[in-house]
Amino acid sequence: MGVADPFAVERLGIPPHQSRARPQKGVREIGWAAFGEMARELAGRIADAFHPDVVLGIAKGGVFVGGALAGALRADFFAIRLEERSRDREGAGRLEASEKLPDVKGKRVLVVDDVAATGRTLERARALVRKGKAREVRAAVLVVRPGGARPEYFSLETNELVVFGWDYQMTASGSGMGDPGEVGV
Repeated sequence: MGVADPFAVERLGIPPHQSRARPQKGVREIGWAAFGEMARELAGRIADAFHPDVVLGIAKGGVFVGGALAGALRADFFAIRLEERSRDREGAGRLEASEKLPDVKGKRVLVVDDVAATGRTLERARALVRKGKAREVRAAVLVVRPGGARPEYFSLETNELVVFGWDYQMTASGSGMGDPGEVGV
């Protein structure tokens, strides 16, 4: 893991108001090799205490993390996309699955995302899985925020803005802007 430069953050177009990270505390870039190591270590800790039948990765970042964990845990993998459908009286959006959940009845399920801040997305996914009558539901993420949500399993706690390999948008338009790792940044 290294510290990304402002080029990466600017290129990703991350508006400060959309992140619970505190960029003034730094930016941490987690490339594919570091991600692989984090996923292996996290899978080992999960396997010591929990043996999921199904890993459910929340799109977008949770799909990468969930896929890696499912392989290591020898569990079935499914991706789920949660979308804000409507707002309640307090103005909070209601998250709903945009497609049908897989059959989880009687199964042990691990819900996975890349980062947990408030925990709202993880909790909504857990609620959907419990509604599907899963036997047991736990959650895992790579990154948690201090004072934020605490899923059962995580790898790193930081206020830094974390940039993962999948966050870079590769362009084939010939603009000359590729992955900063590819252009020597």
